Amino acid sequence: MTKRLADLLIASLLFILTLPVMVAATIGCAIVLRAWPFFVQRRVGRNGREFRFIKLRTLPTSTPAYLLKRDLSFKRVPLFTRTLRALHFDELPQLLLVLTGQMSLVGPRPEMPEFHDELDPDFAAARTTVRPGCTGLWQISADCEGLIGDTPEYDRFYLANQSLRLDLWILARTTLMMLGFGSPPGLDDVPRWALAPTPVATVVPTPRHDTLELADADLTG
Repeated sequence: MTKRLADLLIASLLFILTLPVMVAATIGCAIVLRAWPFFVQRRVGRNGREFRFIKLRTLPTSTPAYLLKRDLSFKRVPLFTRTLRALHFDELPQLLLVLTGQMSLVGPRPEMPEFHDELDPDFAAARTTVRPGCTGLWQISADCEGLIGDTPEYDRFYLANQSLRLDLWILARTTLMMLGFGSPPGLDDVPRWALAPTPVATVVPTPRHDTLELADADLTG
C-alpha cells in the first residue's frame, strides 16, 4: 500500500511537471517522422496479465520490430527523436500506466509475451509477482542493452530486497543518469541501508490467461 501511494503521489507530480514536454515531444515526433507519434505493444504485467504498453515513437516506421538497442544504428534516426531517446523522454507516457495501476515507477521491465515465454519459468513467474516498472535495477545497469534473460540477477536481487528505500534510491540514480551524472550501477553499488531488513520470499502466482485485446497495435518503435 505504501509503494502504491508513493507511485500515485510521485507519478502525479511528474505527469503535471512534464506535461508541456510530453505535448511538445508528441507534436515533434509526428512532424519529424510523419507518422502517428505513439506506438503500443503488448507486455506482460502483474500476475501474468498482458496490458497495453505505450511509448512515444522515436524510430522510423521502417525499423524492424524487436530490434535490440545495441543493434540500433542512430545514423537512421533523426536528431530530434534521437535526443528524446537519449533523455528517455519517449518513456513519459508510461506515467499514465502508473496512475492506472498497470505499472509502478520502479520494478522489473515489462517483457513482450514472445520473450517472456522464453525466460526460465520460475524467473518469469517471479517477475510477475509485482507490477512492472518504468525504471529498475536492470533498466539503469550497463546490461540493459541486452536481453532481460541474459542477466536475471538484477531482477532477482530487486525482488529479494524490495523496499521503499530501494525504490527511492533507484529513482534518484535514474534521475542523475538522465541528467548525465554518474555511471550505470552494479549490484555491489546498492547501499545496504536501501535493502529490506530481511529478504522477501517471492510467492509465485497462479498463471492467468485473460488478456486485453489489442487492435491494430504497432509493434515497431
